[in-house]
Amino acid sequence: MALGIIGIVVALAIFLYGAYKNVSVLYLAPLCGVIVAVTNGLNANDAFTSLYVGAVEQNAATGAWEIGGVCGMITAIFPTVFLGGLFGKVLADSGAAQSISSTLVNKFVMPVNNKEKQAKRAVLIMLLIECILTYGGVDGFVAIFATFPIAMYMASRIGIPRRMVPAMLALSCGANSAPFVLSINNIICMSILQTSPGAAPIPGFISFIVIEIGVYFICSTFIVREMRKGETFDYGNCEPIPADDAKKLPHFAIAIIPLIVVFLLFAIVQIASLALVCGIAAVIILMAPHFKDNEKKGFPAWAGNVLNSLNIGAANGASAIMTLTAAAGFAAVVQHTAAFNGFVGILFGMKASPLVIGIVLAIIVVAFTSSPPAALGIALPMVAAAYIWTANPALNPNALARCAAIAVSTFETLPVNGLILITTGLAQVKIKDAYLPMFLQTVIMTLVGTILCAVILTVAPQLA
Repeated sequence: MALGIIGIVVALAIFLYGAYKNVSVLYLAPLCGVIVAVTNGLNANDAFTSLYVGAVEQNAATGAWEIGGVCGMITAIFPTVFLGGLFGKVLADSGAAQSISSTLVNKFVMPVNNKEKQAKRAVLIMLLIECILTYGGVDGFVAIFATFPIAMYMASRIGIPRRMVPAMLALSCGANSAPFVLSINNIICMSILQTSPGAAPIPGFISFIVIEIGVYFICSTFIVREMRKGETFDYGNCEPIPADDAKKLPHFAIAIIPLIVVFLLFAIVQIASLALVCGIAAVIILMAPHFKDNEKKGFPAWAGNVLNSLNIGAANGASAIMTLTAAAGFAAVVQHTAAFNGFVGILFGMKASPLVIGIVLAIIVVAFTSSPPAALGIALPMVAAAYIWTANPALNPNALARCAAIAVSTFETLPVNGLILITTGLAQVKIKDAYLPMFLQTVIMTLVGTILCAVILTVAPQLA
């Protein structure tokens, strides 16, 4: 087992370092998966074709038959990421995102005649927008695609360095595990532990507020520091945003309707694909004349502009899907090794409080898999079987649900995580240039929130 653990650690280190240095995960992930397979006595070909690519297998946590690996992740994220890419593109090309951004900047940011204060206000506005979307149940990837053009506009107007834009897109990292949010973290805890989305509400809300306050100060401090050094905004390889007076923008009240449509539909029907399709349709119906090259008049020209925007958005979405699923394939190989399961078993046997065991187990598994659903699916049934599903339960399921939901938001965001890959890809910056503030926001602050929530529930277990 020792060789197997060494192989997993080495492969993970290569994977993380390579991604950090901008090596494509499309070939880096399968290479690291082969290293794990060889050092753990697995057939390399079988590990690649059945585990990495994916095969039908039974989920140990739920008993359901499902597809694993890359194919399983494609099945899970395709509608959200693909349609999210389309939604973000039409929002940008129609001028809707620029109209929303321009209104917010002109009313709440530019009145302050100080670049540093402007930057801090811009960060606060982005945080509020992202948290509102997340609390409305909008998927994290959808929120990224929807808010990216808004963040880019604010950065260009104020002079915020482009490599800080990914950090601006990760401001709501504490909201994904907050009480009453219908996020995947809460949903999996509900399905396994039979808890409600509002489990342990007071400790959960305190943790959420502390995380978001810390995230705001980290992001704004980094931005101000770089601006003081003389670093400013440049478009790099990103498509330039035209000046506000270069084209006729849709009115703010019209431009915000598609976001409201997605927000409300997702909150009501809980079907991301339906909400996004309706949001895309709303953009096209309400703002077709405002798409690029709007100096061309008439329906045929509008239709051509809309079609071109959809084509580019589709390509962006497909590229993002392939990048995101590579890490899932590597995680699938790791999860199927005896060394990994043996390591988890050793950890589980350590003497500590049940809540601490659940938190540590969730953090370690998510660090290896970069997948909160996988971490919760592995950790929760093990902890529950030992301390909850017994004649004399030793752990409140609400406490475990809230702490575990926050815990899997910690080391999830290592350099190979989808959030990091998508945000840096959209902003066209290298991970090593953008990652430090994101690491402090999404790993360190969520870890602080996890510890805080656990301490509160240990001192005051009646709050669970």
